[in-house]
Order: sequence, then C-alpha cells, then structure tokens
Amino acid sequence: MNIKNMPIKNIFFNLFALAAAAGLLAGCASTGNDKAASTSTTLTKSADLIAKGNTLIDLSLTALNDLVTNSQPDLRKQYNAFNSAVDKLGSTARDVSGKAEAMKSQGAAYFAKWDQEVALMQNEDIRKRSLTRKNEVASQFTRISQNYDATKTAFQPFMSELRDVQKFLSTDLTVGGLAAIKDVAAKANKDAVPLKKSVAKLAEEFKSLGLSMSPSGAVKK
Repeated sequence: MNIKNMPIKNIFFNLFALAAAAGLLAGCASTGNDKAASTSTTLTKSADLIAKGNTLIDLSLTALNDLVTNSQPDLRKQYNAFNSAVDKLGSTARDVSGKAEAMKSQGAAYFAKWDQEVALMQNEDIRKRSLTRKNEVASQFTRISQNYDATKTAFQPFMSELRDVQKFLSTDLTVGGLAAIKDVAAKANKDAVPLKKSVAKLAEEFKSLGLSMSPSGAVKK
C-alpha cells in the first residue's frame, strides 16, 4: 500500500515500530563484545605507548651520556636534546597511566557484563564453560594490571632521577657540573637495564591480551 493511501493510525503504528526497533538495536549495541572491543583497543594503544616509552628511555640516556662523555664547547644544544627526551618520556608515562586507568575501568565493566550474561544462561554446561572462560580472562587481566603497577613503581624513581639531573644541569651546565653528575648518569644507565626489560615485557603482555580480547576475528601472530 502506498503511504499516501495508508490510514493515519497505520502510519503512526509503523513509525512507532521503527522507533522501538531502533531503541532495541541501540540497547543491544552495549554488549559484552563492545566492552571487550573497547578494552582491547585501550590495551593495544597502551602497548604502543609503553614501547614508545622504552625508546624514549634510550634517547634520554643517549643524550645524557653524550653530555657527560662527549661534551661540546657549547653544551646547550646537547642539554636541550636531553631535556626534550626526558620531557617526552614524562609525557608518555602520563599517557600510559591514563590508558591503564581506562583499561582497568573498561575491564571491570566488561567482566560485570559477563557476569550478568552468565547469570541469565539456562544451560548449566554452557554457564560453567562461560564462567571458566571469564575466570581465565579475568586472571590474565589481573596479572597484567599487577605487572603494570610493579613496573610503574620501578619506573618512578628512575624518572625522578632524570628530572633531578634536568634541574641540576639547568643551573650548572658546565664541565664541572657534568663531572659532578657523572656517577649519577652511570647509575641511571645501570638502573635502566632491568627496567627496560620489564617495560618491554609489559608492552608485549598488553599487546597479547589486547589481541586475545578483540572480537574482530582470528588473532594474527
């Protein structure tokens, strides 16, 4: 029937049905899969930022070592390179921290949604299988959160030391100042070895978990 010839009440009924369907679809959009996808994206982006952090640790130390062991007549250019690398490292660390908090929040919502779905399942066998899978993923999620916290704890004094070197050299950018800070630079290089290993491992764990939680298809290796 042409809509021009359709009774008014039928037009309203059809419009109401479309609106109801749209509302139903919007409600369905907030599924566990959507929450998993959001968490997966955050994990993957965090992995990239963490890996970037490792690169910036190298750049900061390279610039510091260049200052200490290969001092140029005008130290300002070398100091600016060090200063820039440390600032970028600090900024990236803050970005990672923000992503990690978002990851934890999204993960909590995802597992809460999973629990809701499990509670509605009628088949006992399927319910048990789903609960087992949920516990497996939640365990991975908890472990990676704990590893992040441990790595963050190890990173903070390292970053604080680099910031102190920045402040020191901002007022004493001289040959004598560099000589006074030489042992601190050596310590920073030593401390960076286990820290970088932890950071690299953490980046891989974030990436791996992000891929495993992605509903986009088979995991590519």
